[in-house]
Amino acid sequence: MQPRKNMIKIHIIGGSSSGKTTLAESLSSRFAVPHYELDKISQKNGTQMAESLNDAFSIAEQPGWVTEGSYIIWTDPLLYQADYIVLLEIPWPVAASRMIRRHISKSLRGINPYPGVNGIKLLVKLLKDNHNHYLNKVPSHSPKAAFMRRYFEEYGERREPPDAEILLRCLERDGISVPPTAAFVRRYLKKYQEKVFFIRNKADQERLLGRIKQHLCSSSDT
Repeated sequence: MQPRKNMIKIHIIGGSSSGKTTLAESLSSRFAVPHYELDKISQKNGTQMAESLNDAFSIAEQPGWVTEGSYIIWTDPLLYQADYIVLLEIPWPVAASRMIRRHISKSLRGINPYPGVNGIKLLVKLLKDNHNHYLNKVPSHSPKAAFMRRYFEEYGERREPPDAEILLRCLERDGISVPPTAAFVRRYLKKYQEKVFFIRNKADQERLLGRIKQHLCSSSDT
């Protein structure tokens, strides 16, 4: 895809089954910018956090893009460079029903990578983990709770350009790259609040589209 003048950078974050990929594909097509699924980057790099961080820095410097995923810390270069950070917030029952329907649909079509009993066990674990995320249920004595407290004590108000060494040290020390709770995500994004756009319904999506179009028109006039 050839770079254009007046391109846009959008980062989408949200819980599992919140609609990140669907929205990213729509925005990518509408505004003619590349779409990057961060799940694919994470799967490619596995536990090599330095590689994921390098990929994020590389994408962030491109003239336009839409990125989407549930990840934190190694995605800070994208948050910093984004024109818009889109936070998808949906009710837990909606997210749970989507996870179940997706599992059943893939199983019926024979394309479920986790079929049979093992697939059901993984689905149950997925539902449990996301239930805790969406409803902010993390025991106060757990390692995840300790990570959240420590993160905001050390990095919560940091607004300068992302430092690869600091980010990698945080990733390697805590081993957490997925936000433990939805409340954590909100607080994590607070330092970027002037460019965070919340989406909870179709009307919010339409307002986002209008805002981006206005942004691009303003850019073309200058």
